[in-house]
Amino acid sequence: MDFNRGLAKPALVKLAAPADRLAIVLWAAVPGAPLAAGLAARALLDRAPARIAVDLAQPLVVVTAWGPLGAGLFALWAAGITGGALALTLLCVRAARGGGDVPAGHRGRNALVLCAALGLAAGLAWPCVFSSDVYAYAAYGDQVLNGQNPYRPAPAAAHDAYLDAARWQWTRTSFPACVYGPLFVAAAAATVAVADRRILPTLWLLRLAACAAFLAAILLLDAVLAGTPRRRIHVALFALNPVALWSAAEGHNDTFLILAVLGAVLAAQRGRPRLAGALVALSPLVKAIGLLAGPPFWALLGRRERGRFGWTFALVALAVAALVVPLQASALGGLARHGRYAPQFSLQGLIGPVPALIVAGVLVGTALGDLRRGRAAGAVRLALALWLAIPNPYPWYALWIAPLAAAAPWSWESAALLGATFSIGLRYLPDAFGDMPGTPGALLTLGELLPAGLALLTFWPPTARGTHGGSAGPDDEPRRTQP
Repeated sequence: MDFNRGLAKPALVKLAAPADRLAIVLWAAVPGAPLAAGLAARALLDRAPARIAVDLAQPLVVVTAWGPLGAGLFALWAAGITGGALALTLLCVRAARGGGDVPAGHRGRNALVLCAALGLAAGLAWPCVFSSDVYAYAAYGDQVLNGQNPYRPAPAAAHDAYLDAARWQWTRTSFPACVYGPLFVAAAAATVAVADRRILPTLWLLRLAACAAFLAAILLLDAVLAGTPRRRIHVALFALNPVALWSAAEGHNDTFLILAVLGAVLAAQRGRPRLAGALVALSPLVKAIGLLAGPPFWALLGRRERGRFGWTFALVALAVAALVVPLQASALGGLARHGRYAPQFSLQGLIGPVPALIVAGVLVGTALGDLRRGRAAGAVRLALALWLAIPNPYPWYALWIAPLAAAAPWSWESAALLGATFSIGLRYLPDAFGDMPGTPGALLTLGELLPAGLALLTFWPPTARGTHGGSAGPDDEPRRTQP
């Protein structure tokens, strides 16, 4: 099968030669802008009020409801992210005028990986983060080593550096039970053991592992797009995405999911659909959301490959479910008993769950037509639908859609999907500042949803394609290869 057909083809960017000083400045600005913002954040924290002294004393400082100081740190972060995004955009615009691409061969690939590594280093250099997830990862690994079940709430009488630090980051008295897969929990336990049960080295190792997975994903995406026109442009849109880089630097385990899915795509390209199906089906061993890649993946395969992928995917997924579901049942049961459904900073939070799910459902329905025809645009629209259906999106969820947004055929919808990976960064503001009900929260949500909202406008009036609106261009060809 030809899994590359239908991937983005229009010219976007040609990176200038090393002698081009402006291009060098723009390349440097991708990691340089977040780094400069981090240095400014250090200066701002030096004048932090005494009331957050306990927060500043934690092994990894997490900005949590700090009021004006939190808003200031978010503003610096947003400025750095915006600077990096603008630098990438300008590189694309300048090079597009020349109709070229990132340099081919090892030189172009290595330049992207190096720039991405510098971007990750800029994120790691920040004096604080905006998410506490890596504390939970470490605590779950610590629980395993102490003979506790991480899928149940930690015993109130149990105390150590890991448990107490995780408790402080959430409610000061408890933290959520684990909802991740056993493979990831085992890896977290191994990390705690390698760090000799010292919490700060553990947190750093978890973050570095996520960064390494992101760099590996860049190499996989580059291999997946081999032979695609403007190949390295699309790799750059993923590799140098500033929100994706930050999310990896914060240590989010979603980087391992995209590594598995991209590995599956590469396996399918190389004639191994059974391996591809197994890789996608095994993803819940890290995080269950990875299963969502299965159906559109199956739809975009050729008829013969579909059967091999589908049966393997189904059988392995059932085996994984038999392992994972009993482990997570207690955590999910506790969430059902004690939690409440409260969507916020999302389309559901803005217009209500039912209307939002109707909008997402309409998008899913129109996406199915493209998927039946083997069009990559269907996967983009499906991703937009699922994105709009999320009740409470967070910035690191951008890692789920960033590879597809970068590699898909260029259209208003793929541009909107890419834009959503940037605009979701606004979600950090209420965590950093504090609760934002009413009009401020609604305006922030509108800002998050703006790119996806622009994509919705492409559906009305319907285009000449007939059955539904859309924005597929002449390059949006079926990617299915018939036997």
